[in-house]
Amino acid sequence: MKRSNRALRFLYFLMLTVILLVIVNVFMVTVFKIHVRSNTSLDDYVTSVSNVEERIFASRGNIYDNTGEIVAQDVKTYDIICYLDPDRLASGNQIAYVDDPSFAASALAPILDMEASDIYSILTNNSGLYQVELGTNGRNLSEEQKNAIEAIEGLHGIDFRNSYKRYYPYGDTFSPQLLGFAQSDDSGKLVGKLGIEAYLNDELSGTDGHHSYQRDRYGYILPGMYDETIEAVNGYDVYLTLNIPIQEALNTALQTTMEYKEASRAWGAVVEIKTGKILAWGQTPSFNPNQIKSEDVQVNYGSQLAYEPGSVLKSIIYSAAMDLGVYNGHALFDSSPYCYNDYAQRTYSGNQLGCIKNVDNKDWGDIELDYGLIYSSNVATATLLSQYVGIENFEDYIERFHLFERVNSDGIDEVTGYSNYGLSPVDDITATYGQGSSLTMLQLLQAYSAIMGNGEMVKPYIIDKIVNPNNNTTVYQGTRKVVETPISKQTAHDMIDLLRRVVTDEAGTCRHYEAKTVNVIGKTGTTELLLDGEYSEDLSIVSCMLGFPYEDPQYMVYYAYVSPMTVYYNYDIKPIPDMIDRIALLENLEINQDKLDVADKYIHQYNMPNLLSNSYEQAKQKLDEMHLNTIKIGDGDRIIDQYPKTNDVVYTNQKVFLLTDGYNTYLPDFTNWTRKDIVNYWNISKLPITIDGYGVVYEQNISANSLVDNNSEIIVKLREINHQEVQIEDETNELESNEDDV
Repeated sequence: MKRSNRALRFLYFLMLTVILLVIVNVFMVTVFKIHVRSNTSLDDYVTSVSNVEERIFASRGNIYDNTGEIVAQDVKTYDIICYLDPDRLASGNQIAYVDDPSFAASALAPILDMEASDIYSILTNNSGLYQVELGTNGRNLSEEQKNAIEAIEGLHGIDFRNSYKRYYPYGDTFSPQLLGFAQSDDSGKLVGKLGIEAYLNDELSGTDGHHSYQRDRYGYILPGMYDETIEAVNGYDVYLTLNIPIQEALNTALQTTMEYKEASRAWGAVVEIKTGKILAWGQTPSFNPNQIKSEDVQVNYGSQLAYEPGSVLKSIIYSAAMDLGVYNGHALFDSSPYCYNDYAQRTYSGNQLGCIKNVDNKDWGDIELDYGLIYSSNVATATLLSQYVGIENFEDYIERFHLFERVNSDGIDEVTGYSNYGLSPVDDITATYGQGSSLTMLQLLQAYSAIMGNGEMVKPYIIDKIVNPNNNTTVYQGTRKVVETPISKQTAHDMIDLLRRVVTDEAGTCRHYEAKTVNVIGKTGTTELLLDGEYSEDLSIVSCMLGFPYEDPQYMVYYAYVSPMTVYYNYDIKPIPDMIDRIALLENLEINQDKLDVADKYIHQYNMPNLLSNSYEQAKQKLDEMHLNTIKIGDGDRIIDQYPKTNDVVYTNQKVFLLTDGYNTYLPDFTNWTRKDIVNYWNISKLPITIDGYGVVYEQNISANSLVDNNSEIIVKLREINHQEVQIEDETNELESNEDDV
């Protein structure tokens, strides 16, 4: 029994001794960082263990046009990292840090477009840091830049981290004023800076994740160390109402108008009348969101430029008179100069405050009120105000049309302009023909949706829907919104009939805007440009609001430009009817065959067949029967991809791209291809193509039929389309009798 007790006591003291030794060892490690058994200092290792928190960026959502084409997306890039710690380990005794800052700085400077001295300063003034980055120019590097850096012999301690930048495949041609752009902030996160990219930044950005872990001084994560990852949730995709083909048609019209008119700037839009969907919105000069600089971003002319709209506004008082039931289009009025008194009433006595004249002092004698709009007579609208509508009633219609109020359309930055109506008799009268007060294109588009529609004024909008790609659910759906019903349906129909006569009458100011394919309605407007509070003696703003088809208006086009004053305002405007013809074909409108030239009647539309898995010869035979222009990509015999896609609408002579299963690709002759053609070819071929300019291709750096691959540097240059100038018939007689007011 005594022997057993002694054994128990021995075990007790042994366990107590072991526990005390463990406690002492832990105490020494914790407090003094010394391992007791080996008498080894743990200070270097313990202090080298660090907690790391890495941000996992969510992918920014894509932005699409209304056909599903991507107009903004993230593309993979690289951020350069320079390791400075000489103790950084690498396999095979390789140098794993920047051992020669001077050489590194001089080698990297030309590739990063930086000063070598700036790079050298970063590499030498941060001693003690494990790694550094090189600022903005060291982020979002292309694959070519990364490859060039990796090819530098003797350059050590350089690595790359995957990153992303925002890419806009259509550059300056897809309404960058509305689309906007996104750039990386100091942390590398893409942030919207303008337009939809800024307005929907939260929805597009998603939710970033993070990777939290422990590592030692050499960057190793040892077993048992803390390691946690929370994945990022990618941003929502945004679908716009804008349409790439219609946008290109508008851009072409604006560019050629600039050339025809020696204009300094031009802007315009295309809107679906009944819904308010903005199908195109453009201006020139513009900017390329892929190469953005602060000085490149201009005012959005369509919503941030308020100007006196001129005679386009005459439709408002004509609509008011019709809606009040006081209008008789056959009633005669005196078109001679309108002299007015204190009450804006016409007077022929000596008690006059001033006189309103038609452009160039035109006087047609006593003419019908209908011809007042057809000829664009200032005296006609002054007469309507004083004898039929009344000052207070017209003010009511100004409010009904919300003319000087914000449109508040999907985050579009806008100004409201100003109204001088009610300040004086002359301000009241001039407001009827669009002078003395200012508006924006956006406000005019909203107002005209009632006149060219059914009396309901519809808010223009550009966001069609927002989709969560993580579960394919629609989180927002854009819808038609009626802001007001300023006029009756009958008034709208009567105005449409009258606006048709502005186009069809042999003396109508809009007669040169008639299209080949559909019947057009419209109203022109011109006004002197206001600069620094004074009217320019040399420059004017010319504009036009058009709708089509007349029988059931579905689309509305507004365009304007600033140019030197001339009597040829509404001549040489062929690009605008050409644009209408193109839109009519794109939107599958019923074509007026009687108006088409013989050559135009051979334009047909088809639904694109499914050519996947067909042999190239079979596919080409089908496309030849449809009179389509087949572009083969690759030297294979089996079709693996196609553009346009199955069931897309295609037209006679349209380019169709067929990707085959061959490995060798020979470059086509890009001469006279449009930017849209090049982008379509790039999308399906995946070849690296740089597009320089706008219009059509006139030069390519690699000749046609050359063998190319993903390492080729393909550059195509574009320039404006030159149209043959329209001949003016009987210019002198027509200009003497009927030109819009200034």
